[in-house]
Amino acid sequence: MKRAFLSLILMLVVICAMSAACQQYVSPPSASLSSLNQGVLSDPSAPLVLQFSKPIDFSSLSIKVIKFDPNAQGQLPDETGDPTVSLDPLFSHDDIDGDKGGIATLDPNGMTYTIKPTARLPVGPKLAILIEPGLSDVDHEGTASTTVRKRLLFSYSFSCNGTGTTILTSGDYFFLLDVVNPVGTQIKVFGNLDVDQRTGKFAAQFTFAQRLTDPNRCSPACTGGNVCETLPGPPTCVVPSQRADATSDWPDFFPNPTPPIGYSFAANGCAEDQGNASVTFSTEPANMVVEQPAVQINGLVLTASFTKNAAGDLSGNGSVSGDNIVLGTAPLGPGTGTTIAQSIAASVAPPGIPAPTTSPNADF
Repeated sequence: MKRAFLSLILMLVVICAMSAACQQYVSPPSASLSSLNQGVLSDPSAPLVLQFSKPIDFSSLSIKVIKFDPNAQGQLPDETGDPTVSLDPLFSHDDIDGDKGGIATLDPNGMTYTIKPTARLPVGPKLAILIEPGLSDVDHEGTASTTVRKRLLFSYSFSCNGTGTTILTSGDYFFLLDVVNPVGTQIKVFGNLDVDQRTGKFAAQFTFAQRLTDPNRCSPACTGGNVCETLPGPPTCVVPSQRADATSDWPDFFPNPTPPIGYSFAANGCAEDQGNASVTFSTEPANMVVEQPAVQINGLVLTASFTKNAAGDLSGNGSVSGDNIVLGTAPLGPGTGTTIAQSIAASVAPPGIPAPTTSPNADF
């Protein structure tokens, strides 16, 4: 009996050794962006340097650098299934077409990939490096290759030179801050900006944008604590914390600066035109404090690039970061994410958006 048991164990060991399911999993290469600090790089004139976790098979590398502007579902243009739209990379490389929009090199150890774009990458908008599926290591050990598109998000830090702006104007704005790390959440705020266009400095007051609570805006009226969402339409009953799909949804919200639910915080910053078509905007670090639920973001910074449409409205996209996010009394660490924003005409802006109380040219 004992001999039969030992024979069975030996047979199982042999079968396992011959089976791929019993072999140790070895992951394909992963990538990280060097010098990244809370999602931000400091020098837009410097090359982008990617570090791989193991030497890669260079022929398997397909990569793009893009402006990161997904739709409300988080999809990039070539991920929607619409064959008429495509990405417009700032830089790309694959084994067939080689380098476009710059020059890139892989060092001899196969683990450091350096990209030198032909044109300086834009400061303000959120950017991304896309590593397409199929990346494998040089020895092709373990899993053959990556199977999904990898996104590495980043942006550049920004400071004004004092040349001013003709594009960014004083008034009301609506911001959606999509925090990705350390927790996923969406922060909605109205912003009132007082801009000195000569210097580019501005003072801002950001205020919680709370969903309108009247359940009778929907028919039949919402029940069970739900509220009526009218945009993008048709009217639908949703939970009050429902994410907004786009900045154009702002009419479904009202400014609430009153604790414990509401909050409002001040921030100074500066803006500078980038040619005739866009303006880069950045705030100095500010603290956002919410009493209920107890959340605090220390050192919150918004950076975005705004452009003006044919109607004269401004829209922007960029990044949000925080030195430390505190939930209750528990510090969760640095936060990063993306932001989109748009201006709101004075004739239609909701009443009660608090204005900044400091001068745009105060020291900061």
